[in-house]
Amino acid sequence: MGLTVLSDRPRHLTRNKRIRWTLAGSIAGCALLIVLLDLTGATLAGITHVLRGISWPVYVLIMAAQSLIVLIAAMKWRIVLSETLGNQTIPLGAATSATATGALFGQVISIQVSVPIVRAWVARRYGISAHAAAGTSLFEQSLELLTLGLAALAGLTLVAFGTVAAIGIMLMLLVIGVPLMKPALRLMAKVVRQAGKWIKAGSAFTVLSDGLNHAANQSPAVLHKLMGLSLIRYVLIAALNVGVVWMLLPKLDPLPLFVSFPLILLVISLPFLPAGLGIAEVTWASALFVQGIDAATAAETAVSLRIVSIGGFLLAYPFLFLLGYKSQQNP
Repeated sequence: MGLTVLSDRPRHLTRNKRIRWTLAGSIAGCALLIVLLDLTGATLAGITHVLRGISWPVYVLIMAAQSLIVLIAAMKWRIVLSETLGNQTIPLGAATSATATGALFGQVISIQVSVPIVRAWVARRYGISAHAAAGTSLFEQSLELLTLGLAALAGLTLVAFGTVAAIGIMLMLLVIGVPLMKPALRLMAKVVRQAGKWIKAGSAFTVLSDGLNHAANQSPAVLHKLMGLSLIRYVLIAALNVGVVWMLLPKLDPLPLFVSFPLILLVISLPFLPAGLGIAEVTWASALFVQGIDAATAAETAVSLRIVSIGGFLLAYPFLFLLGYKSQQNP
């Protein structure tokens, strides 16, 4: 009995610390959002006016794009499960449903926490341990950081040398970049772990660091496949977000937004903020303000983007969830 109590205590403390960080992140995000609206003079009436520029057919397109983004993430996770656990995996429908549910909870807690937890819970029904499911999920998510790095490099190349050079560099990195990818992943793991120590949020950053190290140990063929899917998913996310902003502000030049989007997405992905709440809006508003959009309109557009994105996802979620139900009915 004594050993059980001792073994549960650190886990209990870790869980309490995670809850505290989640609450702190939510409060900080809401505070940032309120400060942004107050300083820029943005109003609810202005946000409502911006949202009227989005028609229902556009929501259908957003719903389709959100579904495809979730589906690709689920495909990546199944590949990692199969490679890590000796061809043991789960049905695509169940993986898609788990990923969508994790993303849904990721609107109120860190998505780096919510997705592995939900996936682990679903995977146990198919004989996969929670630890293995969560570990492979973190590995799959960690590759998104490397994708952001590649996208940022492509964006800078696009600005400096043009479209053809940017496409050429991306293809070259996909074909011959795996030998360099492994040390890059290990370096990123060290940076992430050190960042966790620096801000005293070691738990979330440690698991992300472990995922990066695990990614570095995969075979080149698997990394090629996963990075290819990650890049497709990134292009969809960038096109979705920049496309909505461009629709709300049609006179805006979308190219600078595509170039700066890796930084915006990196900020949104910070593991202690739920869906980048607050800081995502600040970053988007800053990017729009730099392009000459007045502060109030920039802030209203940034907030509207979150509302539209969440709305499209909520429309898609019931269909994504039903995929998991059908997988249970037809194992």
